[in-house]
Amino acid sequence: MATLLTLAIYFPQAALLLLKVGEVLGGVFDTSVPAYPLAGMFFVLVFLLLRRSEFAKLLASDSREYGARVAGLVVAAAPLPVALFAGSLVSGSYAFAGVALVCSWFGMLAAIRPSVFHFLLPYLALYFLAVGLVGMLTSYFGDPLAVAVAFVSQAITVGLGMHVHWSSVYMSFVSAGGSPVSLVISEECSGIASMAIFLLVLGLMHLDIKADIKTSVAFAVGGSALFLLLNSLRVVGILAGGLYVSTDFMWNLHGWLGYALYVVGYMVILLLYIGKSKPASKTTVRG
Repeated sequence: MATLLTLAIYFPQAALLLLKVGEVLGGVFDTSVPAYPLAGMFFVLVFLLLRRSEFAKLLASDSREYGARVAGLVVAAAPLPVALFAGSLVSGSYAFAGVALVCSWFGMLAAIRPSVFHFLLPYLALYFLAVGLVGMLTSYFGDPLAVAVAFVSQAITVGLGMHVHWSSVYMSFVSAGGSPVSLVISEECSGIASMAIFLLVLGLMHLDIKADIKTSVAFAVGGSALFLLLNSLRVVGILAGGLYVSTDFMWNLHGWLGYALYVVGYMVILLLYIGKSKPASKTTVRG
């Protein structure tokens, strides 16, 4: 019921994301297809399934917490004023579409089964922080992070002896076919969305295994720094494709190389996190 109500109320947002699902499944891996709201939904669903027995018990509970019902309805309706009065501004926003759908589903479910409110609240908060704030973070930190990526990328290309001319975030070179190529590392290419999804997954794992908070914070900081390096390696790989193969190959790399590097990065960091994490210590109070 919660799913049907969500699709009915936020049909334009659902259609926007569903179209992008089709593009991704069709092999369109490009920065024009912002995958982070969909990736965030996928990871939240996976971690909910890991706790499905606990979730099922809460769903079966006949709780009468009217405060939770009201709070659920408020959460479900919260994106509606934005969709109605700022429609032109958010009509093409994938982040808003993702947040609207998740808020509505969570709120509707909590209104129907208030026993799940407190269980689902951390998942909603993590999704909102990871996906809903990407646009704002990109506006504030996109340019500085793009400069940092360019600095690291330039150092790597110089170290490898690649013939690339750099000017801050701008780069130019002569391709393997002899044609001049000019590129720029924009705010959207700074890697903030990929870092946000990494932090979402880390937060979900922290909830799941109840790791020590210091370990989680250390991995959050270290993992974000690693993603800066991975994004720089992505830029170098794209440049190498144009320098030594062809511009067509370069644009193919631009589409899928980042996804490949980020998936490997997620797996390595999170496997290390699982190995390092220990449940937070409990203090025993003696009377």
